[in-house]
Amino acid sequence: MKANEFQGKVAVLTGGSSGIGQTLAIQLAQAGCEVFFCGRRPTADETLTGCGTLGHYFRCDITEAGAVEAFIAEAIACNGAIDYVINGVATDSRVTFEKATPELFDQFVATDLKTAFRVCHAALDGLRAGQGKAILNFGTTNWMLGLAPFTLYSAAKSGLLGFTRALARELGPEGIRVNLISPGWVMTEKQLDLYVTEQDKKDLLRDQALPFLLQPGDLVGPAMFLLSSEARAITGQNLVVDAGKLMQ
Repeated sequence: MKANEFQGKVAVLTGGSSGIGQTLAIQLAQAGCEVFFCGRRPTADETLTGCGTLGHYFRCDITEAGAVEAFIAEAIACNGAIDYVINGVATDSRVTFEKATPELFDQFVATDLKTAFRVCHAALDGLRAGQGKAILNFGTTNWMLGLAPFTLYSAAKSGLLGFTRALARELGPEGIRVNLISPGWVMTEKQLDLYVTEQDKKDLLRDQALPFLLQPGDLVGPAMFLLSSEARAITGQNLVVDAGKLMQ
């Protein structure tokens, strides 16, 4: 990528207070990009420290009415435009189908799918005024593997593929690109604290083509490439980054 690819650009990122989003926010800021990110946590000191003066945290629950619009308005106010939209917020709680309810299903859809629509819709005029003109959605390989107990999560996340491809076709004439990254199981702090067992690690190393556990930083290079002008001819695509566990 060009040395000044992200210099002076503006990115909005959901879910940037931890995990993959945090790592990506810091790398974008260190490349000279103004990064506006949001989350539910009271503070996001670690991300802000990594981003320096180019990091801006907006505390909100973007599933609530008006929260997305307020968040996007703050980003646009920076210089009247948005170059990159990154939809990284997600909930991946384990819920068996037997214990699922319509209310829980709505919560998964609201967080994992509907927020992408709301953020992109609110940011559309900003993207039109920007130079980067790239949207990047974060999905998952869970639904492609048919893993349990992820029926609600997979139903919502798989919708991002259709959303990405149709939106890419619709916005393509305006030069706005839309792509999807589908990670495998990434060893974020949250996953390690709540879910990953030693047996899970062994199973991953056995099933993946590449013998290492995925880290948040492994998603940064692919993400920044898809955002960059080097990917100017790539849109409507789903890039799987999972160390070769799933091979379609």
